Amino acid sequence: MNFGSGNLPRPMEWVTPHKVSLAVLVTVYAEKELPEKCQPASPILVTGITGDEEKGSVTPTVAWPAIGGEGPAGPGRNPGTGGLDVTVGWSVAVKRNFARSMLKWIQSSDMEFQDLMIKVKEIDEELSKDLVETLSSINTSGLSALADFVLSLHKLLDSNNGQSPVHRHSILGIFIRRMVLSYDKLSFDQVSSLYKNLKVYLSGLDGHLTEGERSQAMMDVSTVDDGGTMTKDELDGSKPENGQVQRAGTLHLPSQRVFNRQQAESFIAQQARLLQNDDARALDPSTLQEQIAALRDSNPDLAETHFLSYLNGLRLSDFCGATDSLHSYFDHLLPRVNESNNNRDEGTSKSFRYAALNLAAMHCTFGHRDEALLALKEAIRIAHERNDNVCLQHALGWLYRLEKMNGEDVSYLLDRSITRSDALNLPYLTSLGIQNFAQHKALSSTDPASVFEYLAKSDMLNCKHNQPQLVQTSLAQQSALWQMYGHRTMSSLCDQVLLHSGSLDLPGGSANTSLITMDSEVLCLAICNQARLHGDQGMYAAAKDLIQLARDRFPAPSKHAKIWMECEQELSFSRAILQGKWQQAEQAVLNLASINESGALYRKVILLKKRGETTAAFGAVNKIVSSCKENLQGFTTELLVRALLELSELHSVSSNHTSAIPHLLEALALCQTHHLSSLYTEATARLAQTQLMLKMPHHALSLVDRIMPQVLANGSLYEQCCVKFLYAKCKVACSGQLDSDGRKAVLLSVVQLLQETADGFHKMEAEYRVKDVIYLQAHLYDKLGYTSERNKCALQFRHLDHQYPTAVAMPTSTL
Repeated sequence: MNFGSGNLPRPMEWVTPHKVSLAVLVTVYAEKELPEKCQPASPILVTGITGDEEKGSVTPTVAWPAIGGEGPAGPGRNPGTGGLDVTVGWSVAVKRNFARSMLKWIQSSDMEFQDLMIKVKEIDEELSKDLVETLSSINTSGLSALADFVLSLHKLLDSNNGQSPVHRHSILGIFIRRMVLSYDKLSFDQVSSLYKNLKVYLSGLDGHLTEGERSQAMMDVSTVDDGGTMTKDELDGSKPENGQVQRAGTLHLPSQRVFNRQQAESFIAQQARLLQNDDARALDPSTLQEQIAALRDSNPDLAETHFLSYLNGLRLSDFCGATDSLHSYFDHLLPRVNESNNNRDEGTSKSFRYAALNLAAMHCTFGHRDEALLALKEAIRIAHERNDNVCLQHALGWLYRLEKMNGEDVSYLLDRSITRSDALNLPYLTSLGIQNFAQHKALSSTDPASVFEYLAKSDMLNCKHNQPQLVQTSLAQQSALWQMYGHRTMSSLCDQVLLHSGSLDLPGGSANTSLITMDSEVLCLAICNQARLHGDQGMYAAAKDLIQLARDRFPAPSKHAKIWMECEQELSFSRAILQGKWQQAEQAVLNLASINESGALYRKVILLKKRGETTAAFGAVNKIVSSCKENLQGFTTELLVRALLELSELHSVSSNHTSAIPHLLEALALCQTHHLSSLYTEATARLAQTQLMLKMPHHALSLVDRIMPQVLANGSLYEQCCVKFLYAKCKVACSGQLDSDGRKAVLLSVVQLLQETADGFHKMEAEYRVKDVIYLQAHLYDKLGYTSERNKCALQFRHLDHQYPTAVAMPTSTL
């Protein structure tokens, strides 16, 4: 079906009591601003407005008249913070606030008169009094007063005696011209209905109407022209030549939240930007859907309402609703039948190829790879036919994501995408491609220096072309890379830079207010990474507060809620494992399985190992190893290394230490190839533990000495305590060949080290590991002949064993 056939009228402007009140407000403002003879002695009201009205950062652009060459700070200008100077007009603060408010009111839907008065009073008390006085005069003087007022609006645009009070092509000028044109199209009975409705709107000024008068006033006053659009001649002229008048429905009162086309487009653009970048600040799904329905009723030919409904469906993961809305959107974009054949063919082709591209993106979002590939091939085919290089580059970006999901080599796609986007001068796609290329190279054993060099090139493009969103993405990616490489401090530093970066710190400065999204995916990632880092240091309360912050910023319906949900379950699992609470750990694994299948499977291996179910653990870990070697999505090299470490640990638990060594050596080789320093130290520590169990303490001690600086600099508190405990056991094992004095000195140093280790385990709430440390500490005191200290350790062990009984023999592990 072709919904753009022109059969539906296109309502452009309704004359409503709210708009009449705004026109009166402009007139009152201009009268106070100008001398009696209407010669401008102060800036023209508004010649252009830039900025984001939603955040209150609208900056009025004014043109100062050539009177002695003075500007805002010229002689006689009162730089007060508000109010009216009778000699020079309104103060700078009042002008600024008036410009901001008028832009917002023109673009927003109608509001109640009481709400309007409250906002006008916030601008200036005297301005609100004059507004009430003028409106009361129109309200009590009859229909002729309204007609005289509309006729007087032409004087605001009259430039015969010099510059006009309001520039014809400014925002206020276009608003006034539309008002005059729409009023001139009204028939007499519609003007009467408008006046009656104005009395209802202003009923709070001086008494109120009866219920019968109020009901009688609810009539329709709406206008449309014959072609559906206002031409330049109509805007420039004072009278429409062929204006058509139609009636429909009811008169649009403020409480009915009716949007004209301009207001509807502004609302859709605002909500679409929030849904894509900052959905926490967008309207809640049900309220937004009600507003979309209202927009469709008042603007049935506005296709963008269906696209906004599509975005709302994506937010709720409503596949059926999103699909229907997307189809409706592109159906409405089909060219009209009265257009020429060339325009119609081009419009149809463009609609089809971008419809297929959006359909592919939607299927990719829901994980439907095959369906997404079919839609993407269709978009590429049509784009090739029409030589649409921009569409092809977008399609190439989505093709990269789809091929990556299948574990295929995508380096050639990224290389082509970056080269072609740069040639077509598409900086956003170029920078995004470079970031994806850096991520791909980081996972493909490329040198870290080269990876960060790629990100530096992306940052240069972002700063050059003012792309602050990609600057934030680059910071988040740097944090993830430092974390993968094992440098936790650098990762935390990148998170802090991201979390503390405001609009002034990113490219473009304060002009970025509409582009900076402090409730985006990267922010959620940074918060969750900080929560993990705090949890790794035993600061569980701080980690919980950070998770709660992410929960508040990104509530459950949010598309980024899975990030903090995954982090919450990971922290819950780690804490339960350290405390020996197997049921709680199992519940965390079950919860995590619906979010991250590979991560849940890995933690299931750890849980089975801790429970002593080695056979089931072997089966699960072998499944992870095979999936990683097949390059399935989510099974990375980092996960493969961790699986190999758990596989070696299972062999050690089964007292088959020699079988653990090949897996450890394979893990060490992968860590060296992919520059995974943190996992390299962990694998080295496990190898040292195996050597210690094979009666090679000197080799084990040498390995531990080599990794100790890296562990203390970048390891978690639990890793540090485990390596210290291993170091203490190696020192004790190597002290057997020393003389009595040397052995005693070694044992005393080890006892002190064990005390620090026990304190660290206690902070991590790993009381089962504290028992191991105290047990060894008691033996060492016994060797040294310190009976009282030995008894204290024995008593402490007894209390701990009573509070944390070991029902199942927990396997001896290093990390």
